[in-house]
Amino acid sequence: MKVKYYLLSIAVMGMLSACSGEKKESSAATSSTEKKVDADQPTGDVFIYTPEHRKEKTQPDKAKVLISKKLASINTSEFSGNTTIEEVWVGEQVQHIANNAFEGCTNLKKIHIAGPLPVINDGAFIGCSSLESLNADVYTIGVDGFKGCTSLKSVVLDEHAYWIRVGAFYGCKNLKKIILADTMSKLEDGAFEGCTAMEELSIPNDFKNRMFGMFPNQAGFRKVYLLTTEFYPMPKSCQPSKECTLYVPDNFVKQFQDDAQWSQYGKIEPMSKTKYYTAEGFLK
Repeated sequence: MKVKYYLLSIAVMGMLSACSGEKKESSAATSSTEKKVDADQPTGDVFIYTPEHRKEKTQPDKAKVLISKKLASINTSEFSGNTTIEEVWVGEQVQHIANNAFEGCTNLKKIHIAGPLPVINDGAFIGCSSLESLNADVYTIGVDGFKGCTSLKSVVLDEHAYWIRVGAFYGCKNLKKIILADTMSKLEDGAFEGCTAMEELSIPNDFKNRMFGMFPNQAGFRKVYLLTTEFYPMPKSCQPSKECTLYVPDNFVKQFQDDAQWSQYGKIEPMSKTKYYTAEGFLK
């Protein structure tokens, strides 16, 4: 029995030693990932917004704001009109950003959402004219959620994205990229009204016959991702451009390339060539 325990201890020590070696060897490879994680954490002079601040109605007086882990929501108009805030960190404990929560925060440039976040409600970021991008796992974006965010250039919604309501990105005239996963089930007309600078977008399967029509200035398209489960005829609202590359599921590339209508695009490429594609699917 003692011999067995001795041999077992040697084996365990060997495994631990191997793991330690692997960790050292992989440290250089993971350094870029670690830097990315660090970049998502607030540094420097940060205002930690707590339940006590909410109770006393104390507004952040610093550019960087971290929402306390004790808060599960950001309430209606909670930071409305605050022109000091430039960057906000929202932890995964937050389940709801309520109506007009950041309305008129005209100097807000970045918002970090750990997610997944069930709801960004109506008008939550309306008039945040300095906001530059949105990269988050959000289930629902309410009516006029980001209306008038005229500096917004990129929106990437991860795999839990479900519903985008009317006017969600109304008047975002500099929005160039909108990436939606194929989990999207509800997309209301007018969600992207006034988004005339669009260059790169994904089209979930459920909206393949109408989403093109939401962007009248299709001559500016440069990359379009069709998240389809089958080959289908080109919608009447689609206006192919030789300046645009169409990405389709790998299994359907030849069918799209051989089609007289779809072949009017400059290139038709397999989805696996895009940075959004993984073995599990688009944006997984």
